[in-house]
Amino acid sequence: MRTKLRAALVTAAAALGLVATSVVPAQAAPTGYDRCPRGTFCVFDGARGQGAMASYSTPQRDFGSWRSKASSVINRTGYEELCLYSRTNFEYLDAVHDWEVSTSGEWGMDLSSYSDKNGHMDNNLGSARWAHTSRECHGGTENLDWSTPRTPGSGPAQPFGDLNRDGAPDLLQRSYAGRLWFLRDGGGLLIGGGWNSMTALTRHGDLTSDGNEDLLARDAAGNLYMYPGNGKGWFGTRLLIGGGWNTMSAIQAAGDLNGDGKGDLLARDTSGQLWMYPGNGRGWFGKRLLIGGGWNVMKAFAGPGDLNGDGKNDLVVSDTSGKLWLYPGNGRGWFGTRVMIGTGGWAGFDSLLGIGDYDGDGHPDLLATGGFACLYRGLAGGRLASGENVLWEVGSDRLL
Repeated sequence: MRTKLRAALVTAAAALGLVATSVVPAQAAPTGYDRCPRGTFCVFDGARGQGAMASYSTPQRDFGSWRSKASSVINRTGYEELCLYSRTNFEYLDAVHDWEVSTSGEWGMDLSSYSDKNGHMDNNLGSARWAHTSRECHGGTENLDWSTPRTPGSGPAQPFGDLNRDGAPDLLQRSYAGRLWFLRDGGGLLIGGGWNSMTALTRHGDLTSDGNEDLLARDAAGNLYMYPGNGKGWFGTRLLIGGGWNTMSAIQAAGDLNGDGKGDLLARDTSGQLWMYPGNGRGWFGKRLLIGGGWNVMKAFAGPGDLNGDGKNDLVVSDTSGKLWLYPGNGRGWFGTRVMIGTGGWAGFDSLLGIGDYDGDGHPDLLATGGFACLYRGLAGGRLASGENVLWEVGSDRLL
C-alpha cells in the first residue's frame, strides 16, 4: 500500500513540475538505403532505397521474383567491385547489358541510371555478385594473363626473372584469395594456396647455386623462409632461414651485390637503416653489412640487375614524394651516388619489380604496379623509357 501511495505522489508531483523527469527520445527507424545491414547487398522495389527491401549475404545467381522489380540497390558487403547482370548465373554479355561498379561498399544507386536504347537494368536484374577485381565481373580467371614479346625457347635462360628456364621472363601472382600462381606465356599454373599468411615476398636470382631462381617469404610470426626453385616454375621444400624478421619493414632480393656470384638480400629495419645480407650460395646468408640510415623516406624497392651497364647489379627505389632513384652498385655490397631517373608520379605505384629483360634488347626492364601494371623498358646508361600498361585489373593482387 505504501509503495502504491509513494508512486502516486511522485506521479502527481511530476505533473505539477515539482520533480525532474528524464525522457529518452525514441530512435528514428532507418530509412532508404540506411535500412540495409552492413555486410550485405540489398535491393529495393523503389528508387533511392524506398519501398520493400531484400538483403543478401551471398552472391545471387537468380533474384527470382525480385528480378522484375528491383529498382535500386546498395552494396554494403565491403567488397570494392559490384557486378550486376541482366541474366541469371552471372552470365556476362557485354558492357551494355551488364555493369561493374566500383562502389567502395557504401553508395546506393538507382538501376534506372543504367540504360540505353539497347538494354536496361531497372526491373531487369538477373544476378549479382561482389568481387575483389573487375576481371571477376567479366568472367575472367583468377590468374592474370601475362605475355612477353619473347617466345619460350627463343634464348638462353635469363639470370633472373625466368622461373622455368625458357628464356622469357615470368611472373608470380599472389591473388586476393591467397593463392600463388606461376604466370607464363599462354596461361597460369596454380602453385598453391595459403600465401596470405606471408607478410613479405621477394625474388631475384639464384640463392642456392643450382641455376634456378628462388623465392623468399616472411610469415606473420617473423620467420623468413627460402623456397628453392625447381626450374619448372614452382618450388621445392622450403628452408627456414631464421626468425625475428618482423623488425624489417622492407625485404628485397637484389641479386649478386658483392661480386662473389651468389644472390644477396637487402632489408630495411623499422628505424630506417638499410642492411645487406650476403648470400652463401646454400640458401641463407652471412653476417649483415650496414649500408646506411634514413631509408624510411623510401616507398618501394626493386633489384633490376645491371641497369646502367657497368657490370654491377643496381638498386631502384621510389621515395614518398614520387621520385625514382637509381643507386648504382659498386660490386662490393653497397652503392655509389644515387641518380634521379624519375622526377615524379611514382608514389602511385605500390611496388616495383625487376623482371629481367622483357623485350630481349640486352637491358633489364622494370615493372611498377598499383591497381594495374606498367612496364618501363631499360635504356642505355640506366635510363627508362616511358611506361606502357601491360596488365590491367591487377587490383589488390601482388605481383612478384
